[in-house]
Amino acid sequence: MKTIIFSIISVIATSVLYAQDSIAVLETKTKIIAFTPLKKDIKEVDGIAIGMGDAFDDHKGRVRKINGINLEPNPVGVLIWMLFDPSKSTNAMPHLVVNGVTISGAGYGRGTSHNGITISLYNYGYTMKGISIGGLSTDINKGGGILISGLGVSSAELNGISISAFNDSNQLKGVQIGIYNKAHEAKGMQVGLFNKSRKMKGLQIGFWNKNGKRSLPFINF
Repeated sequence: MKTIIFSIISVIATSVLYAQDSIAVLETKTKIIAFTPLKKDIKEVDGIAIGMGDAFDDHKGRVRKINGINLEPNPVGVLIWMLFDPSKSTNAMPHLVVNGVTISGAGYGRGTSHNGITISLYNYGYTMKGISIGGLSTDINKGGGILISGLGVSSAELNGISISAFNDSNQLKGVQIGIYNKAHEAKGMQVGLFNKSRKMKGLQIGFWNKNGKRSLPFINF
């Protein structure tokens, strides 16, 4: 009889513990409000994320998502921008995908892809689709939409509009507007004081324009 009672108690206790663990997993899998860097047991945020962004994120190779509003009141944004060199970063696949609106006192690192609107000091994200406004600089792998920065916009691939003092793209399908515009392969338009493209299918408008065919002042094609 004691054996039967003990067995019943064991089964009940195990069921309760398993149910609690399941509830805990469900609670931590998706959050409405979360702090960044995200804890390791949070896979998705559907609502608001606030904190330091993806810096020091212990993602361990997992891809997490933030759907909604991402706020990063990072007080050391200027310091990070001064010390961080995006050219030394690897172009590994992103570990964080943000869909929505981001307002940051710093900006994205290489491990982030963003779809939506971002307003930040800088943007060194992996991909950007939407509208990106960077106070200082933008350096991304792939961009689609409108990229605006105070000092420079650099991209491996850009389908859209790039507006900055200095614009540099390896493959451009769209428009560059700035003081100095550079593209390896361009299909579209460059508007600035100085425009340069190795392969150009489109129009260059500026004080001096150079492409693979000719160099001309004011207008080149």
